[in-house]
Amino acid sequence: MTLYADTVRLKLEAGNEVEAFVLTRSDGSKRPKCLLLHGNPRSLLDWEQVVPRLAEAADIAVVDLPGFGKSPRGGPGATFLSLDRLAEYAISVATALDWREPIFVVGHSHGAGVAQVMAARYPERVAGLALVSSLGAPAHGSYRLLSLPGAGVFMRIVGRMFRSRLLRGLNRIILEGVMTDIFSPEPVAAEKLERELALFSSRPEILLSMVQVTLGRPCAQLLQSAPRIRCPTLFIHGSEDALVPARCARAIHDRIVTAGGRAQFQLVPGAGHMLIQYQAIELVDHIVEQLLTSAKRVRDARAS
Repeated sequence: MTLYADTVRLKLEAGNEVEAFVLTRSDGSKRPKCLLLHGNPRSLLDWEQVVPRLAEAADIAVVDLPGFGKSPRGGPGATFLSLDRLAEYAISVATALDWREPIFVVGHSHGAGVAQVMAARYPERVAGLALVSSLGAPAHGSYRLLSLPGAGVFMRIVGRMFRSRLLRGLNRIILEGVMTDIFSPEPVAAEKLERELALFSSRPEILLSMVQVTLGRPCAQLLQSAPRIRCPTLFIHGSEDALVPARCARAIHDRIVTAGGRAQFQLVPGAGHMLIQYQAIELVDHIVEQLLTSAKRVRDARAS
């Protein structure tokens, strides 16, 4: 399935737009609504292995968050890419789709951070969470580097390099280095590398977005807001995640549980950061189980 072949542009309440792939049943059946959020600096294409399987259990929407993939930025400056602002955009996606009932949110990496803020700030709109390879606390090594002074200037320079066809070989080497930790312990497939190279060459401004989402101490924010998450929450993390160590995500899980929330932590042995691609079948099984639990909670709440 090539998701970009069937995407649409959704106009949000704030006036900006996002690229989205939406898959719903037209037979009138009442199914859970599920929003999928990608990581940094990824795109909705990361969910290609998950979408066909998850669509058997729910109506789904997969979006490019503003500033990533094919979605334009919400505005200039890092504040437009803060966790709070991205959570607002994600809620606006559900509104644009006329999803009135509480939704189930699946987030990967930074997208899992956005999902947590959605649940903390808009508890009436979120029925449950599945947080895959989630950001945790403290900030992992990559986010500490990206938030250093001068990182934005450096990324602008790299972005100009990506526009140059003469430097394509060097750009490929740089990009492969960035993707190695993200995909470890799996190798970076050649077709994935070429696809990402084409995307960054056409939209090098994504590299600046990659830096700006790390500003404002997002990992510390997640730890602080964790006690406000009251919906059923499932963390799914690879034991060999080289980008975000499992202990970082577990710190958020423990904070939710300590505050009386309902959270589970599922560690997948031998898996890395990209569970959504390499362990998609097992991952969807866990997600669907959590989704059905959350849907039952919503039905019970309405009946009481």
